[in-house]
Amino acid sequence: MKRKSSAREKLLDAAFEEIYINGYAATSVDTILQKAGVPKGSLYHHFGSKKALVLAMVKERLFTKMDQFFMFEKKPGCSVYESFRKTFAAVSKNRLLITYGCPLYRLMVELSPVDQDFDKLLLTKYKEMQKGIASLLHAGIESGEFTEDLDADKFARFMLSASWGILSLSPSISSPKAFLEQSGYIFKMLEEYRR
Repeated sequence: MKRKSSAREKLLDAAFEEIYINGYAATSVDTILQKAGVPKGSLYHHFGSKKALVLAMVKERLFTKMDQFFMFEKKPGCSVYESFRKTFAAVSKNRLLITYGCPLYRLMVELSPVDQDFDKLLLTKYKEMQKGIASLLHAGIESGEFTEDLDADKFARFMLSASWGILSLSPSISSPKAFLEQSGYIFKMLEEYRR
C-alpha cells in the first residue's frame, strides 16, 4: 500500500511545479494550495510564509532536480569529453528542461536581484555545479585528455552559462534537436583543448 504524502511534501511538490513553470511572482499561494490539495493552514503550519515554503522547496526539491537534470560526472568507460556529451544528450531528452528551461537559472534571474536570501541560496548550487564541471575538466587535464592551457574554472562557467542560455529560449523555438545543435558549439570550443 502506497503511503500518502504529508501536507508538507505535497506543498513542496506543488510549489516546485508551479514556480518552475510560472515563476515565483506569478504563482499565488492559492494556486499552490489548490494544486497540493491542502488547506491554507497547512502552509502556515509547516512554513509560515510563501517565501519560507519556496526556500524549503529550493533546498529539498530544486537542488535534487538539478542533480538529476545535469549529471556532470565521469561516466564509466568514457572520456571526460564523452561524459559531457552524454550529459548534454540526456538534457536534450528532458522534456521539462527543453520546454521550460533550467529551473535554477529561472529563479536566479527572477529572485537573486531582489532578495538576498534567495540569491545566497541559489548561488550555492550554481557554485557547486560549476565546481563539479571544473573538477571534471581538471581530471581531463591531469589524465592528458586536455591540454594544460585549458582554464577549467573559466570554461566551467562558460559551459554552464552557455547551456542555460540555450535552454532559456522560448518554448516555441526550443527542441531537443535545437539544443544539441546549439550546444555543439560548446564542444567545438572544448575540442580546441583536446589532445
